[in-house]
Amino acid sequence: MAAVVAARLARRARRPPHQATRSFIPDATSLLVDFQTTTGLPWYATIPCATLAVRGALVPASLIARRHGRRINLAAPHLRKLQQLAAERSKEKPDDKIGTARLLTTGINGILKLHGARPAFLLLPFATTLPSMIYLALGVRGLPADALVEGGCLWFPDLSVPDAYLPCVCVAAAYANLERQLAAPPGKASIAGAAKNIGQLALIATAPVTFALPSGFHLFWLSSTFFTAASGEAFRLIDRPPPVPPSSPVAASTEEASPPRPRRRRRKGKKKRRS
Repeated sequence: MAAVVAARLARRARRPPHQATRSFIPDATSLLVDFQTTTGLPWYATIPCATLAVRGALVPASLIARRHGRRINLAAPHLRKLQQLAAERSKEKPDDKIGTARLLTTGINGILKLHGARPAFLLLPFATTLPSMIYLALGVRGLPADALVEGGCLWFPDLSVPDAYLPCVCVAAAYANLERQLAAPPGKASIAGAAKNIGQLALIATAPVTFALPSGFHLFWLSSTFFTAASGEAFRLIDRPPPVPPSSPVAASTEEASPPRPRRRRRKGKKKRRS
């Protein structure tokens, strides 16, 4: 038995060393370095261009989510009517709450299926954009400092050190973008308004931490905020309903000036003789 074990150990020792397998997700820092080497752009242009390219590749997810959002809006009146019917049934049959909930669930699923709406697709932009931005941000943080020393411009020539003004610009741009994109109707509570308030409070709370980050990270943050604002305005123009054509003033004045026509009186005809 000992001889068999020794033979196996000897065979394992004669095997070539195991090569490390490549990770399924490539390193973001290596991708940024390869992108900069291929394009030859300075780092103050490489970081924004890479960020805009990644955000542009995720636009189809936003388009799919907006399409299903419009379908849900079309189904909303039917869903409200179904909820009213369920409330009336629960009053008539208070002992059959499970049956009412089952009918309500079946009706909601049927209405959504009829309109081709899937509420889960509304989370598609969040599920794709957030991991991609974290992945790219970690790649920017991992860039070598030697390459970023002379990669800046304007008042921030060194992208490897923090800057005093870039964090203020980034925080102000992100705050204004949240105010614009998640604006709620005045006097009405909505999910968008609550998300805007939470996002702005989190932004203010984490603002002191951003002052210690290098300038290269703030270039990434600013370019991502710019893309979010630009795409939001583009979607707002696309979803705007067409304007209603105004009535011609000539026709309106004619209708106001013309008096109402009198009703015609029926002429009394001769009665038909019955045969």
